[in-house]
Amino acid sequence: MVKKYTLFLDESETHKHNQSTDSDYHFCMAGVIVAEDDYEQLKNSVNQLKRNIWPEVTNPEKIILHQMRLIDAERGRLNVNEYPEYRKFRSKSERRKFYNELKNIFVNNKLTIVGSSINEDNLKQYYGVAGKNKQDQYLVAMQLLLENYCHFLCTNNGIGNIIYEYRELKGNEKLRDKYYHMKLMGSMYMTKEAAEKRLLGIDFVDKADNETGLQIADFVPNAFARDHAGICQPKPNIFSTLRFNLYDGGLGNKARFGIKNMP
Repeated sequence: MVKKYTLFLDESETHKHNQSTDSDYHFCMAGVIVAEDDYEQLKNSVNQLKRNIWPEVTNPEKIILHQMRLIDAERGRLNVNEYPEYRKFRSKSERRKFYNELKNIFVNNKLTIVGSSINEDNLKQYYGVAGKNKQDQYLVAMQLLLENYCHFLCTNNGIGNIIYEYRELKGNEKLRDKYYHMKLMGSMYMTKEAAEKRLLGIDFVDKADNETGLQIADFVPNAFARDHAGICQPKPNIFSTLRFNLYDGGLGNKARFGIKNMP
């Protein structure tokens, strides 16, 4: 029996802060694969997290989970008038409580992580040819992760779509074009027959729409971008849990099939 899956995708960019140079940027596109049959349980788990974290709020289920809000609160730059519900995360104990609850989401639900991380400086240096062959990290990252998503779908006899956080119209359409080009033509590691059979569509959804899968995916790419860049993870974090949930291709190889780093 063919199963239906959705890959919820988000992105993050990070770099080492160096006073002498503004370089070493790393871009990660990653997210979580959820089976259609398991989505309701995930939604219930996330709503319970919100109720546990914000018991003082009426209808806490309407709060949008956003990692950057936690980071802003920790660093003292949160706009408390706009996001008063995140004020509590100025406290390390509150942040620890949140990440413990978030860890339980990954432990108690069937979530598989795939993605790709790119050293942008190396990408331009190796393939840009002095600006004559301009590279787009979004399109490169999309190709890398689509191959592994298709691998996952083949392995699990599934079909699947993608939901990506809404960016801006032009950027969305470039990604959409890349997606359907690969679906039609395949790639080095993904035959066009497999792509046509396994891959469905791609949609772009605003995080403000309270899409559960996107809110969970929001906490994935930054951790792997930091890992690729050699930057320490903030504390508290759930990086070990995220690594545990990486897709391994059924071969125990998470570096190839989970988060693929390039170059």
